Amino acid sequence: MDMMAWSGVTDAATDPDDTLSQADALRDSRTWAEAAATYAAVLRLRPRDWPIRVQYGHCLKEAGDPHAALLAYREAERQCSEDADIHLQIGHALKLLGRQEEALEEYARALTLDPANEAARAELLALQAEPMEATAPIPVEPQAVVTAKMPASAASVIYDASDLLDYFRHNRAPTGIQRVQLNIIREALAADSSGVAIVGFDSRLGQWKLLAPALFLRLAALSHEGSAVEDPAWQATLREVEAVLREAGPLEAPPGASLVNLGSSWWIPDYLRVVRQAQARSGLRYIPFIHDCIPLLVPEHCSSGLVDEFARWFASVCLHADAVLTNSECTRADFRRAQRRLLPDLEIPAFTVPLDAADPLAGGGALPPRLRSGRPYVLFVGTIESRKNHLLAFNAWLSLVRRHGAEAVPDLVCVGKQGWLAEAALQLHRNSSALRAKVQLLHGVPDSELGALYRGCLFTLYNSFYEGWGLPVTESLAARKVPLVPDHSSLREAGRDCAVYFTPQSEPDLVAKLERLIFEPGFLAEREAALAAAPLPRRWAEVAAQLQSLVREAGRTRLPSPRARLAFRLGEVHGLRLLPGPEPSLAMATADVLREGEAWHRLEDWGVWTGPGQSLLRLPLEPEAEAGRLRIYLELVAPPEAMAFRVRAGMRGGAPGAFREVAAAAGEALFCMLEIEAVAGGEIEVEIESDRGVTLPDGRQVAIGLRSLMACRRDDVVARLDYLERATLPRMVAA
Repeated sequence: MDMMAWSGVTDAATDPDDTLSQADALRDSRTWAEAAATYAAVLRLRPRDWPIRVQYGHCLKEAGDPHAALLAYREAERQCSEDADIHLQIGHALKLLGRQEEALEEYARALTLDPANEAARAELLALQAEPMEATAPIPVEPQAVVTAKMPASAASVIYDASDLLDYFRHNRAPTGIQRVQLNIIREALAADSSGVAIVGFDSRLGQWKLLAPALFLRLAALSHEGSAVEDPAWQATLREVEAVLREAGPLEAPPGASLVNLGSSWWIPDYLRVVRQAQARSGLRYIPFIHDCIPLLVPEHCSSGLVDEFARWFASVCLHADAVLTNSECTRADFRRAQRRLLPDLEIPAFTVPLDAADPLAGGGALPPRLRSGRPYVLFVGTIESRKNHLLAFNAWLSLVRRHGAEAVPDLVCVGKQGWLAEAALQLHRNSSALRAKVQLLHGVPDSELGALYRGCLFTLYNSFYEGWGLPVTESLAARKVPLVPDHSSLREAGRDCAVYFTPQSEPDLVAKLERLIFEPGFLAEREAALAAAPLPRRWAEVAAQLQSLVREAGRTRLPSPRARLAFRLGEVHGLRLLPGPEPSLAMATADVLREGEAWHRLEDWGVWTGPGQSLLRLPLEPEAEAGRLRIYLELVAPPEAMAFRVRAGMRGGAPGAFREVAAAAGEALFCMLEIEAVAGGEIEVEIESDRGVTLPDGRQVAIGLRSLMACRRDDVVARLDYLERATLPRMVAA
């Protein structure tokens, strides 16, 4: 089955120029969502046409999805990295996402490529003048800003809500992972407010900032009550959160506290370097919650940028995590398999916290106005994206209408915002009058209305190519509505014996199961009776209590430090940059974990800048490495101005070597070679010092930049020549 086949727009039958004209017309009429879908159709026919991809990104941004726009612009950048306008648009998307420092870098890059780009210059000046917020922040309660200490309890748990707070900058109604975070943190606070803290990460300063529980609970309550992001109460609360993240002092975690990240952090630059520093300073335990490994398992349903980010994050998590939490046994097995491919001898404790809870959707609430006619409907809750495969559901509904007539077939109500690669399903919906009449698409639905939607439906449908859990399935069970789901991944755990299962991605079997539920006398009633006799899903308070207990259990063991989980073989080259996926590799994590100290800037595609002050590199040698004379090679690049720096190397804990003074011309690429006497099984330490930095157009103070390094035995001529050839020759073809 061709899962990405187009309905209504096919490569063979469609003229790309005609489709492009349609897209341009929709863009000019400011019909942003339809224009984005039509540009996507053009890209199916012209995948290398980066200007069209830029237009696609514009429409996604104007339609209210800056993250999807950023991914589109990044794809265009891969095809044409030297176009100033692409970097300008990337900067716009990053600014909308609240990632000002990265936006500054992109505006600076645009200005470097095109010094006459006034738009980039204006954005740089504006952001440098007011880096965090264009509007005046409202006053913040003094205790929220001044207090940055937690109770001095070894059992303290710190919940990092950075991912949730970033989501709320542009959305209000939560989706699955946001709902999980809101509910668990809320219940954890209710059970043990003295031993629980909530923090957000300030990526400008590389610090966690403490968020007052009352402020978090107010944000959670407002998210539950509505979906309008322009609501004054919602905007005022968001400004208060931003003020805390901007003005509060850094968190001082008590010794032995656990940092639990219930969302994602792979998009936060240098996040794990700060985790590593906290682990060394206070014994902080880092415990991420892994909802799925979908970018590794079905990367074709994710953007390439997300796949790369996730692969790098996963590799680094395997070095930094003291334990992991997973939402299902399926996800736990997926994590374990991928982790053992990287570090087969390391056993990271992995605990399953099933997300079989759904009590927040109980209570009052009316159906959305469009559904108050009384027509029967089936409910499908999930982001409209390639992985959820709404196209299969839409084709099944067409089959039902053609076999049984429109009046006999219930409506299909799809609740969820538009996500990645949804164009095929949306195009089919637009092209078919039968689907437009029978399938309703809703987004921005608040929890109160979502509960009413569950209670009012005949049954629910949930489809995907792969799942980590499938929270809508549990919500369906809690509402005592039978879920119809594919028989794969974690959905057996979520649906238990109460769901009706169909063969994954089989339209005939899906249609057959739908016909039984809709038309077969007694079948739905029989399944409802079985569901009524089954235990209700847990309450979120029980999930939070289980998670807290497992975090305490994880605190009883201590894994090796991140660098101690690695062993560096002599002669291996280590790139100090963002390495591409799609598969996680230890080289990705190595690029991050080599760096110590606070003078480093974040990794970039080309390499990494040091800053003024001291920057350290530490390389633990494999245990079997023998003592002897070693050479260490550093591949360096100078900033746009000439500068001097000092560098030395030695064995950690031993007498440091003498500093070597190096003067680098503006933009010069150079190599530095250092010799040391190695100690068997020890750790090499390279120290780089700069008295001053060079100011880049984005405002960052940088010193010397690094691209790669290699350590080898002094007499290993082959390794030395191989490294220098690969680093200095841009392209060498072997005969």
